[in-house]
Order: sequence, then C-alpha cells, then structure tokens
Amino acid sequence: MKLFKQEIGTGALVVVAAVFCMPATAQDLYVYAGKGQSDEQLAEDRYACHRWAVGESKFDPIQFDEVAPPRTVKVQTPRNEAAGTTGKAAIAGAVAGSVIGSHDGDAAKGAVIGAVVGTIAGAAIEGQGQKEAREKAQAEADRQVQDLQRTRAEKALRRSNYRRALTACLEGRGYTVR
Repeated sequence: MKLFKQEIGTGALVVVAAVFCMPATAQDLYVYAGKGQSDEQLAEDRYACHRWAVGESKFDPIQFDEVAPPRTVKVQTPRNEAAGTTGKAAIAGAVAGSVIGSHDGDAAKGAVIGAVVGTIAGAAIEGQGQKEAREKAQAEADRQVQDLQRTRAEKALRRSNYRRALTACLEGRGYTVR
C-alpha cells in the first residue's frame, strides 16, 4: 500500500491510501473436471462450494468491490487554542509597560517596550499552538490510515480463507483446481 500525505490550505491534512496490486480473486480459479463431470454438474458444484466457502470464511467476493479506488482520508486540523495570543499579549504588555514606565516618568516608552515584549511572547505561544494543532491532525490521519490498512489486511485474510475453502470443497468433489 502506498500512502501520500498533503497539507492543504484550509487547515486540513489529506492522506490518500492507494492499493496498486490487488490479490487474485476467486474468479481466477481454473477448475477441471477430474471425474468426467458435466458442465452443468460443475456449475452446481461450484455454486454449492461457493456458498459453503462463504459460510466458512465470512467473505463473499460478490459482496466486496475487488478493485476499489484509492481512499482519501481528510482530517480537519484542530482549532488552535492559542489563536489570538499575539494580540492579547501585545495589549497586556503595553498596559504592563505603561504602568512600569509611569513609575519612571515615561509611560509611553514603557507601553511600547511592553507591547514589543508581549508580541514576541504571544507569537511564540501562538506558534506552539499551531504546531500542536498540526501534530494532532497528523496523529488522527495516521490513526485513520492504520485503521484502513488493518481493514484491508483483514479483508485480504478473509479473501484468502474463502479461496482455500472453495478449493478444498471443489477438490473434495473430484475437481482439479489451479
């Protein structure tokens, strides 16, 4: 399975899980009459064995799309809880700076220094919030891809079990299966 990841401008992460080679299906079986069975008998036996194999494997190839297109997993990037911190910190810094500066007789200079310091601190906090939001989105995308891979692996196992059961049934009825 090949995975492609891309961050898109709307704050979402897109993961495309593509399957490039699919395993053989039950229709790929070649069944030869080993005891001179007629075509009608082969059709009856094949259907009976198909039903039995479905019951044994809990997999019915007729119910599953054998050649599915790649699945796209879109995960919204969570809201940045620290969004707006830069502006809030700039205002708080300006207020604190003007109070401190008023003791020295220059409230305006203190407000400017406080605003600059507050902006720098707020930007750092906001940037950390953006990073954490992206990491959460990446973790969710990875979880969804793992779920998709696990589902495909389980399906492949059931498909394999179906094919083995079908083969065993047909061989038990005197057919050669390849």
